Amino acid sequence: MGDPSLALPGGADPAERTRVLRRAHDAFTRDGRVEPPVRAVIAKSWRRCARARVSPECAPRLDRPEPELLAYREHHPLARVMPLFRDLVGAFAAHGAHLLAVCDARGGLLWVEGEPATLRRAEGLGFVPGSRWAE
Repeated sequence: MGDPSLALPGGADPAERTRVLRRAHDAFTRDGRVEPPVRAVIAKSWRRCARARVSPECAPRLDRPEPELLAYREHHPLARVMPLFRDLVGAFAAHGAHLLAVCDARGGLLWVEGEPATLRRAEGLGFVPGSRWAE
């Protein structure tokens, strides 16, 4: 048995896994049942979202407009360690299809950085600084 914390087990085909999980999510939204290979942590998330009536089609709302976000980030304790985060993983994110995303304890995105094309795809999902990604 593989590591249950891994979203994609070693050797798995990402495209096939995407198709399987889309079918599983369709079954969940249609009749509320969760089928393998959906991990327990994901099934719990889907159930919390359903109870909260979160639509899979809606993007998260912007909790902090830019002026408020800038002031909040400036005084947030994580601001002091952002240079270290950027040194450790920022270059990796900036040169590949990855993001460096830092959020506060409530799931509010404070910083989202990375390669421009990846950032554009994230923006299309509402994964932007100032949005909240908590259930």
